[in-house]
Amino acid sequence: MTKHAGKAATAGPDPEVTVHNRLPPKHPQRLALESAIRKALIGLTGKWDVVLKVPEGLWLVISVLAPDGSAWTMSCCNPMYRDPESIADTVRAACSRRRWSTPAAQGSGGSHA
Repeated sequence: MTKHAGKAATAGPDPEVTVHNRLPPKHPQRLALESAIRKALIGLTGKWDVVLKVPEGLWLVISVLAPDGSAWTMSCCNPMYRDPESIADTVRAACSRRRWSTPAAQGSGGSHA
């Protein structure tokens, strides 16, 4: 099933990863970045939403919405000097480090006698 947000979202190999590619159509890394990020997030648990954009034409901004509803954003100055896989590896590393909070984890400071 393909998810659409206008023309921005495209289908990918993992239905749990939705990429909203808002990079300009002529952006030289548009398709390579989207593909690299999709591949990097395959296998992570839950539904991930990613937005790629260039708000001022100078920086690449990647916004990620995690399965728990938390969100984070990274920017990359001069992304043309980094290969798309390197950028995607950074995104995957950040997503993999997410710590899910659970009620059992609260108050686990222990007691001292």
